[in-house]
Amino acid sequence: MDTVHIDQTNAIEIYVIKNSASISDETFRLLFRTLSPDRQAYVSKFRRASDYQRSVLGDALVKRMIQDRLGREKTDIEIIKNAYGKPYLKNYDHLHFNVSHSGDWIVGAVGNKPVGIDVEKIGTVNMDIAKRFFHPTEYNALMACCCISAQLSLFYDLWTLKESYIKAVGKGLSLPLDSFVLVQQDGEWAPVIGENGEPHYFKQYVLEEGYKLSVCGISPHFPMNIQFVTAEEL
Repeated sequence: MDTVHIDQTNAIEIYVIKNSASISDETFRLLFRTLSPDRQAYVSKFRRASDYQRSVLGDALVKRMIQDRLGREKTDIEIIKNAYGKPYLKNYDHLHFNVSHSGDWIVGAVGNKPVGIDVEKIGTVNMDIAKRFFHPTEYNALMACCCISAQLSLFYDLWTLKESYIKAVGKGLSLPLDSFVLVQQDGEWAPVIGENGEPHYFKQYVLEEGYKLSVCGISPHFPMNIQFVTAEEL
């Protein structure tokens, strides 16, 4: 029987793992064997080692989160997707999870209510992207930044926050980035009211210099800290 600890009822948990050269090939082989045949076939198509590694670690991280949350054996975890491509646990409607990866980092969030997470490695950006895809209020805030570094930081704040919201809603690219607006109130990101009238809350975490990490959930119970795990612990 699946169990959820009392103090986990509404809480969101966040896991992160860093891909590095210190992870042995044997560890990746062992993790690869835990994937379903379909996922094995999928990740085997990647030509770049980094893409293969991030996918393997991402799948293993999902199973680790579910195992910790429900106490299930990894062999009893079957992941399927909805019509929009959002993954969920087969035959279990009361658990929600999401993963993201960029650069060296793979991150995941899990909770009993819809949750989305996004990590991005900061790079150069043409602000025409924001003009085209962001809400006018967000674009104006970017244009009002005092310097290029502040503008770039805000762009990735907005990008990861918006991605985390879309992933929490679970409708993928069918939900335009400019269909909702993110604004700050008293130094925090204000909730966004979803289509069903429920507020979606946001929180950001410091991961590593050069990265942005944002989480969105219907539950406002975000952890103070994120959980760092190693590949060997998966």
